[in-house]
Order: sequence, then structure tokens, then C-alpha cells
Amino acid sequence: MPIRFEIYRDGTRLDSFTPSGASVIGPESVPVPGEVRFEDGLLIVNRIEQPAGVAMLWDAGSAGSYHLETCRLPPRDKPFVLNLEMARNRLMKLIQKQEDWNLFDFPKAEKLSQQFRDAQSLLAEALGALGDNPAAARLGDRALQQSIDVSEQMSLFHADLLLNRRRANGALPKHLLGGKIDWSVQNQRYRDAACEHLDFAVLPMSWRQIQPEEGSFNTEKIDQWVELLTRRRIPIVAGPLVDLSEDAVPDWAYIWEHDFDTLRDLAYEFTRKVVSRYRKHVSAWIATGGLHCGNSFNLVFEQMIELTRLLAAEVKNLQPQGRVLIGVRHPYGEYHANNQQPGVPPMLYAEMIAQSGVNFDGFAVDIVHGVPTPGLFTRDLFQISSMLDRFSTIGKPVFITGAGVPGRNLPDPQDRSEGALDPGAAGQWRGEWSPQRQAQWMDDVYKIALSKPYVECIAWESLADLSPTLPAGGLLDDSLKPKPVHAKLQEWREAHQKAFKR
Repeated sequence: MPIRFEIYRDGTRLDSFTPSGASVIGPESVPVPGEVRFEDGLLIVNRIEQPAGVAMLWDAGSAGSYHLETCRLPPRDKPFVLNLEMARNRLMKLIQKQEDWNLFDFPKAEKLSQQFRDAQSLLAEALGALGDNPAAARLGDRALQQSIDVSEQMSLFHADLLLNRRRANGALPKHLLGGKIDWSVQNQRYRDAACEHLDFAVLPMSWRQIQPEEGSFNTEKIDQWVELLTRRRIPIVAGPLVDLSEDAVPDWAYIWEHDFDTLRDLAYEFTRKVVSRYRKHVSAWIATGGLHCGNSFNLVFEQMIELTRLLAAEVKNLQPQGRVLIGVRHPYGEYHANNQQPGVPPMLYAEMIAQSGVNFDGFAVDIVHGVPTPGLFTRDLFQISSMLDRFSTIGKPVFITGAGVPGRNLPDPQDRSEGALDPGAAGQWRGEWSPQRQAQWMDDVYKIALSKPYVECIAWESLADLSPTLPAGGLLDDSLKPKPVHAKLQEWREAHQKAFKR
């Protein structure tokens, strides 16, 4: 029997609804293969013989619209009310986080605790109104909106406590705030901006771009960037070296998609040559990028671990003093719901890498939201903080090598999708995306991320709006003029430099 939901909007039951970014949710909030569809006035979730939840883009009113999930629920004859189950799940997770974060011990958090209790009361009232489902859904909507608001406030309150503690103890690294460079851009103003306004640079090393033909390496433009950054004493984080996603693998390598041994040898040889060429200049290498995600090579789990171990060991062997990072892409794990290319859950991969003897120094993680593709739908601050907390028990530092959201609410013909991705279809964080909202998102997310004692640094996803990965996602516009998000980054850098010099 499937799990079924009624859906209400402003107290009116919907007879037409298109689930956006929908997936079935299993234990530990991990997406799992299954079917989500809207049919005959009900949202239907098929997951055989197991309790399951559903996650999708959901409008939470003035709090924003986010990729939210329900609790796991058992099948039953009577449909659930989706509005209530979204609120129930957020309040349940918020109870758990208050315990994890020890917020019960802070008198200053009493106002937030009262808001949380008010949201609980709204949910209790909604549950008591079941039987009059339109009224119950209205109360559930209010409970969800209030619980998202208070969970974001609690996330920032907790971040303030920990960030002040890190600053007071001098525990923040010197090279803290960086950005990702597009090395195909040769504009001198772009180069100057990278050197003047970043503490470190993330320099992608795309296998597809560097070795477009077997045996042929194209490194001239990278050489120029490496020489410039080295001369200006800007630390370089390079990679990922081997990323098996479709846009990162050279076309000629696909002939070996069913021959893991040859693929492994080719990846090893590429890694050896690139690291040997730049090892005197690079501070940290991202050896692999997202091997755990589904890809056309269909690696099994053991092959993912073997390839990760081999490449990390070779980087460490060639540059013993350099730091070796393992990329964990799409940390919310939506790709795992794909029946064709399921991969493995991101945290399972991270935990197994840490436990299997791989010689590495940390994880490279991206926090990129705001476009309607799996893994990139908008999340709120509480979801981001909770995601980062999952790394706290692994015992390895986290390097955020790409953080970003759109700077506009419309498609951008200048981005890498050439206008195919519409931010307005991916959710809203407290309202439509704009340059000012982008800057506020940076301020809040940087505060949360850098408050975590295991987060080493954070880099913005795009330096400029010259073929950015997100619509208007750069620190500078397409004329290389500073945007509000650039000014916010410089505020962070100045504050950190003052604290670091004390």
C-alpha cells in the first residue's frame, strides 16, 4: 500500500499539483529509490513495505519556499495531511538540535524557546483539528512557518556563540575566505580582483578541459594562473582532479566505461602528471570529486573506495607536505533516489573513507543552492547547519570549496547553463533572489559554517558573472564591478584580519 497525502493551500484542498524535486525519504533523511506522483487528488509515495517520507519543494509562506521533508510514515488507508507532516518533521528535528546544541542551558535563548513552544502549540492544535482537514492544514501551515523562522534564528544564535568562541581562542586559520577561479578567463582586471580580494583561490582541474584528447595536455592557461597566484602569495586549492560526472570526464574516456581497471589506470596517470607539474605551487589538492554520486561508469561501492584510496595515496606520495581532500558532492544525497545511477549516500561514503585507511586530510564540500536541479534546490539555514553537523563525528576537517546562491530571480543567459536554469523554480530564501538577498545569505551562511570548529575555510562559488555556475552568482558583475556580496566578503575579511592580528 502506498503512503498518501492530501495537500491544502490556504485551507483549500488541491486537485492539481506538480511535485517539484520530489523524492522518497528513508532512514537518516537519506533519499531512496521510489515513486512520487500526484493522482486523483492525492500525493502518492510508493516505497514497498517500509515507512517512508517525502521531500519536495514546498512553499512555507513568508518564511520562504524550500526543499522540505516529512517524517517517515507507515502506509495506512486514510491519507495524511502533507501540511501537518511538514511541520511535524521540522519541529521534531528542532527538538533534537536544541539538545545537540545545548541551547536549554542559555537564558538568552528563552525568547527562542518560547517561539518554539508556540509553534508546538500550533501543531498540537492542528492535530486536534483533524477531521476538519482544511482547518488543520491552515494551522499546520502556521506551525511550519513559525518553526522555520525559529529554527533559522536558533541556528544563528548557536553560530554566534561558537564563532565568538573560535575567535576568542584564535582558532580560525589565517587563510579563511577565498573564491573559485575560472582559469579560462584571462582578463587582467579579473586577475587583479582574484589576487586583491581573496585569502586563497580554488583552482578547478577539470580532466575534460586539461586532457581533451588522450595523450594531449592543455595547461597553458592554468600555468599562467598558477604562476600569478604563486607570485602574489595566494594559496591554491586545486581540483577536483578526478570527477566522473558527465561534464568533467573527457569524451575519449567513455570507451572504458565497462573496464574499471583501465579507467583506474587512466585516472591515476592523469593525477600523477598534474600533481607532478604543480606540486611546488599548490597547498591542497582535491583528489576526487563526488565519486559517490551516480555516474555513467556505474562504479560499485568497493570500486569507489579503491579509486579514492589510490588517487589520495598518489597525491600524498608526490607531495607529502600538501593537504589531500576528498570531495563530497551533493551532501543532501538526492542522487541516491535515482534508480538508474543510485551511487551511495554521501555520509556513508565519507564515513567509509575515514574508516578504510585512506590517507587524506579533510573533505571538500560545496554549499550551492538556488537552481532547480537535484541537490541544488533552496535550503534554509537550519538545514545547512544540520548538514554540516553530520561531519562533526567523522574526525576530519571540512573545507567548503564552493558556496553560493543566485543574485537574481530570473534565468541568466550568461551563466554556464546559458539561461536554462530558473532560480524562481528552485525556491526562495525569505523572498526572491536579488543582489542584496545574496549578500545577506552569504553573511548568515558564513557565520554558521565558520562557527563549526571542524570547518577550515570557505570559498565563494564564482568570482565574477563571467559564465558563473549560478545565475548572477559572482562576487563581481559581468563588468567586473563589485556587487553587495563582494562588499560583504570584504567586511568578513577585514574583521578576520583584525581578530587574527590580536
